[in-house]
Amino acid sequence: MALAVLLLGGGCEVGPVRPRNAPDPAVYVACEDPVGAAAWQRAQAALALGDDATALVDLRTCAERCPLLVRAHLAYQDAARRLGGDAERAMQAFYLADANEVPVVREYLRARLAETSYAQGGALRAILARDPSFAWAHLSSARVHRRQGRLLQAVDAFGAAIANGPDLHEARLERAQVLAELGREVEAAVDYRAYLRARPEDEVATRAFVSLLLYQLERTGEAVELLDRLEARAPGDPMLRMDRAAALWQSNEPQQAIEAYVAVLAADPGTARAALNIGYLYYEVVPRDAAGRRRFWPRARAAFRMFLAQARPSDGHEQFEFTLGVPYRLEVIAELLGPDPETEVSLADLAWPVGDGA
Repeated sequence: MALAVLLLGGGCEVGPVRPRNAPDPAVYVACEDPVGAAAWQRAQAALALGDDATALVDLRTCAERCPLLVRAHLAYQDAARRLGGDAERAMQAFYLADANEVPVVREYLRARLAETSYAQGGALRAILARDPSFAWAHLSSARVHRRQGRLLQAVDAFGAAIANGPDLHEARLERAQVLAELGREVEAAVDYRAYLRARPEDEVATRAFVSLLLYQLERTGEAVELLDRLEARAPGDPMLRMDRAAALWQSNEPQQAIEAYVAVLAADPGTARAALNIGYLYYEVVPRDAAGRRRFWPRARAAFRMFLAQARPSDGHEQFEFTLGVPYRLEVIAELLGPDPETEVSLADLAWPVGDGA
């Protein structure tokens, strides 16, 4: 049954349906004009540096000389919008007057400039009625569905974009995000893997996939391989260190996990989640019996107290722990160990006890 669900979602797409008179999708990703192609290369280099103003002239040149190179048109529209003013007005005028030789391209580029999602959605439906194989319109339609909260329709539209435009790797990534929102984490993982095979340099997506693997799917081995790559690029990154500690916890190495969380707190004392996780480990993971609780619960209490002192709850889980979960555990600890001495807590109070094995 699980396999059937997978094949219906992230593991399989409906095949492309291209009208007999529709252009080959390959025309939308190439530019035969050497001047336009060179301008596109220069523009991409400037955009990579965040320099919209420098890129703008080359983007306009490419839009004029490479009328079917959709990515260049999108980059021109987006850069002009970010710059605003005269740049945006000139871009708008260009596309309103555009006489692109392929109608779906012309209408698609105009649809992207629609003022509302409702208007854009209507224009996209008209384009797809004319050419259901135009992958870019499927991608934009999926984004409209997602913005409007129609996540199941977004999944289908992203699938159509992938089937009709295998180079639209962003459709894989965005479908992975929507599948994760829907709680379909196994399918989301399929899309994340496919996307990262094509875009292994995307650090943001890699981090998101690591979080999915660790905290939803508990696939520690795969997550650690990605963590190794991320930490090689960003050694000492606090969020990656938190993920590393979580991987140690899931690998049944509580002492190493606690040491990793303590190291996070040493580098950034404000990381309240690290203190909370140390408390969890000492409270319910490490102790095996009453003697273990007497030995480790003083450290659990110190960690929980540090969490309460530092926490500024940022999600429902932290809010619950701050208001109910941690205070309750502190009461249970007090029943066993007696009243809290309320001395100041230090990292030494959280460290693994010297002489204790794992």
